[in-house]
Amino acid sequence: MRYYGVIILSMVAALTACGGGGGSPGTSNFGSGSSQAGNNYPVIKTSLLKDSANLDTTSIAASGYTFLYVMLVDPHGNPISGQVIDVSGDATQVSFPEGPSGLTDASGLAKIKIARASLSASGAGALTVTYSYKVGNLQKYPDGSATPTSDKVITVYTGYQLVSANVTLSNFNVGGSPLPAYGTQTVSVQANVNGTPSSSPIQVSFTASCGQMLPAAITTDSNGVATVSYSATDPAGATQSTLGCSGQTVTISASAQGAGAITNTLNIASAPATNMSFLDATPTRIYLANSGSQTQSIVRFKLVNARGDPQPNQNVILSLKTLNGGTPKATLGKPGNINPSPGTTDGSGIVSIPVFSGTVPTNVLVNAMLVSNSAVQSDSAVLTIASGRPAQARVSLSLEKFSIEGANIDGEESSVTMSLADRQGNPVPDGTAVNFVTSGGVMIPPTCITGAISGDSQCSVKIRAQNPRSQNGRVYILAYAAGEEDFVDANFNNVYDCGESFTDLGTAYLDSNHNGVYDPGEFSVPRAGSPSTCGTATTPTPMKGDGVFGGADVRAQMPIVFATSHAKISGSIGGGTLNLTIGDDNGNSMPTGSSVAVTGTPTGAGSLGCAVNANALFTIPNSLAPSTVPVSYVCKTGDTLTVQVTTPNNIVTNQQFIVP
Repeated sequence: MRYYGVIILSMVAALTACGGGGGSPGTSNFGSGSSQAGNNYPVIKTSLLKDSANLDTTSIAASGYTFLYVMLVDPHGNPISGQVIDVSGDATQVSFPEGPSGLTDASGLAKIKIARASLSASGAGALTVTYSYKVGNLQKYPDGSATPTSDKVITVYTGYQLVSANVTLSNFNVGGSPLPAYGTQTVSVQANVNGTPSSSPIQVSFTASCGQMLPAAITTDSNGVATVSYSATDPAGATQSTLGCSGQTVTISASAQGAGAITNTLNIASAPATNMSFLDATPTRIYLANSGSQTQSIVRFKLVNARGDPQPNQNVILSLKTLNGGTPKATLGKPGNINPSPGTTDGSGIVSIPVFSGTVPTNVLVNAMLVSNSAVQSDSAVLTIASGRPAQARVSLSLEKFSIEGANIDGEESSVTMSLADRQGNPVPDGTAVNFVTSGGVMIPPTCITGAISGDSQCSVKIRAQNPRSQNGRVYILAYAAGEEDFVDANFNNVYDCGESFTDLGTAYLDSNHNGVYDPGEFSVPRAGSPSTCGTATTPTPMKGDGVFGGADVRAQMPIVFATSHAKISGSIGGGTLNLTIGDDNGNSMPTGSSVAVTGTPTGAGSLGCAVNANALFTIPNSLAPSTVPVSYVCKTGDTLTVQVTTPNNIVTNQQFIVP
C-alpha cells in the first residue's frame, strides 16, 4: 500500500472544518474520465489510450504498442508524483510488455505500454486502473509519527477494441542461385500486419524439400523481418538415401500463424561424380538363344559423388567388353546390337541396360563410362551365359538303393536322381522338367524340376514297391527331359552347322525287357521331326532318328531290384575258406543293407573250438547282382558254420555248412 500521508489528512481536516468536501471514498466518475475517493482525497484525473503517434485512440494496435496514460492529482488538481498506478486486463486479449504498473512523473502522469496478447486475439474489453494507498491517523504519537489506519483504493475502467490483424508474408528472399553443392546462405522473409511491416514479434517457420533450415523457426525483428540460414547438407542422422541435395531444385517454404505459406525455389549445383560402381545383374545366368530358357539379363550401375550421394540425370555410355572376333558373345540394349549404347542415370543415380545372350557360353563384361569424365567408369561382373539345353552325352541316372525288399512287401522306396548338363558341362536352367516312367511299382511323383538348390542341375523322385512286379524281380525306370542331340563342333562356333556330324536320336522308350530293342507295347515318347535348314526331317521312331540335327528327349534308363525277403545262400567250403554267394530267390541282390553274420560251432569229434576270422559280419552292398564273399575260419572236420541273413524288415534266412 501507498501512504498518501498525514499532510493530506491535515488538509482534509482543515477543509472539513470549513465545511468543504463530501463524497464517498472509492467512487468513480466515468463521465469525466476521472475517479476520486471523495473530494478530500487523491483523484485519477484521466485514464486514456494513445497510439504510437501519441494520438488518442480506443483500440489496441494489431502490431507495435498502445500506451495507457493515467494522471493522478490531489483534491486541488495538483499533480502527485512518485505514485504507482496498477493496470490489469484479460490475458487472452492484452499483455503488458514492461509490466502492469507505472510510476507517476512530476506532472502526475503514469505511462504503461500495452500490446495485444496474440495476433489471433479479437473482441473488446476493459482495462482496470487502480491506485491504492493508506490514510494516516490524525492523532500523533510523542515522536511525531502517525498510525496508518485505513486502506483506500481508486479504480477506473478504460475500454478498448482489438484491431483486426491481417498477417501476410512478402519479400521472400532465398539468396543467389545456384547454390554450390553442400553450401549455406541466408534466407529472409518480411512479416506484415495489415499491410505494414510488423513491429511486434511474429514467429515464422521455414521448411525445405531437401537440406536444412537453421533454425527451423524464428521471431521477426523490430522491422518485421525473419532471417535464417539454409544449408544444402544432410540433417543429423541422415541415411545414405537422403544424403545431400546435389543437383536438385529445392523448394523452401515460409509460414506464420494467420498467414498463408509462401514458397520459393533454389537450384543446388551438382557435386562432381567420382565413382561408377557395378550394382547387380538380374538374373546372373542366362542361356543361349533358342535354348528355351531365359536369354536376357538387366545389368545396373550406380553413379555417386565423393560423399556417396547418387548423381541423377548424368549421361553414361554402356558398351560390351565381351567380343569373340566378329562373333558377339552377347548383345547390348536390343538383340543383335554390339555397338555402345547411351544411358542416363535416374533419381537414384542408377543406369541399367538389357544384355542378351549370343552364341557362345561365356562370362559377360559390360562397361559403364561417364560421358563428362571418361575416368569415371566400371566393368560389370557375375553375369554368365550358358548353352542351357540338356545334351544326351551329359545325362546320368542314379539310384539311392539298387535293391529294395519289394518282391513281397509294398511301400519300400528308393530315391531316383536325374542329373543333367549342357554340352559344355554347364548346369541346365533351374526349372527344367524331368519325367519318369517305370515298368513296375510307382514313381512318386512322376516328374521333378531342377533347381531345388539353385544351379544344381538335377532333381529326384522316389520309386515305391507295389504291383506290377516282374517275374525276374527287375523293374526298369526311364527318365527323360527336353534337350538336344550331341554334335561335333568342327569350327568351334558353338552352333551346329550343316554337315557337322551329330547323334541322331530316335524317340525315347522304356525297354521293359531289357533286350536292347523296341518291342510293340513298350512305352515310348512320340515327337515330331526337328525343324532344320539342313535337310528334311522324317518322323522319328524308337529305333530311328529324324535325319536332321535338332531337339530331342535326352534320356537314361536303369533297373532296380524288387528283392525277395528270403535269401538263397550257396557256397563252397574247404581249406579254411567258405566262399559264399548270397542272393534273393530270383538270383538278384538281396535288399541293400541286409546284414550277414557267420558263426562257427565245434560239433566235430574232439573239437574244442571253431573260430570264424575274416568277414564274419558284413552288409549286403548296393548292387543288382548277388554278393560273393570269402569267409576264413579255423575249425576241425565236422564243425558247423552257420550263415544268417537278416533283411531290413528283420526277415531271417539261415544256412549251415559242415567243415570237411
